[in-house]
Amino acid sequence: AQHSPNNAVSLSLGGASATYLNAFAIENNVGALAFSPSEIALNGANYFGLSDYSAVRLAAVSSIEKASIGVSYQALPLATLTMHKAQLAFAKKLTEQVSAGVAINYHSFVSNNAYYQNGKAFTFNIGIFYKVNEDLEMGFQAFNPNQSVLSSQQKESIPSSYRLGIKYVLSSNIDSYIDAFQRSGQDLDLNAGIELTANQLKVRGGVGLNQLVAMGIGWEHNQFTLDACGAYHNQLGFSPSINLQYAL
Repeated sequence: AQHSPNNAVSLSLGGASATYLNAFAIENNVGALAFSPSEIALNGANYFGLSDYSAVRLAAVSSIEKASIGVSYQALPLATLTMHKAQLAFAKKLTEQVSAGVAINYHSFVSNNAYYQNGKAFTFNIGIFYKVNEDLEMGFQAFNPNQSVLSSQQKESIPSSYRLGIKYVLSSNIDSYIDAFQRSGQDLDLNAGIELTANQLKVRGGVGLNQLVAMGIGWEHNQFTLDACGAYHNQLGFSPSINLQYAL
């Protein structure tokens, strides 16, 4: 399957998320969890206006001093096949500028269609995050580098992927994000986005090399944050995504 950003913020930035600090870093760059705020986040998404292609994701991170623990669960119904994924992660600040993390993931593939076989597998991802200075941050993650094999389908493995990204502060209220994303068997994908902050409001825009254009908005009130995004692919169509986050 083609790579899809896993939450509304990432999607609104064109997919650039290796350095974005939120609970969904558990999948985008687990090393960044050590600098992410403690929160619970829920995401719902639909792909290309098709009722059979959707996703629900729940993620939470708790940070204590220099260490963070994260958990997440997602269900992706794709026509007659449903993919489940559960993650448990640990990240730690190695210095005031550098952190590293690791996540263990359980995958389950369930279908009532005879064409698909049910399967399950374990994978892991590792990531690092580096605050170079006040204006520049860098992140790298490797997911499933050993290409784990599905237990009931020994000829089929889960693809590996690698993400390298930077965040650069353009001004006091404008941040830019750029990622390079490589999944095994697919072409290199480049993602870039801009985030403008004005008081409790955030406005985002992004593009992806795979013909993706996205716009999004975020609104924060007390401990709650609501993010909404719409992305357009010139061949596949429109995809909405929404996040609801609660700061712990």
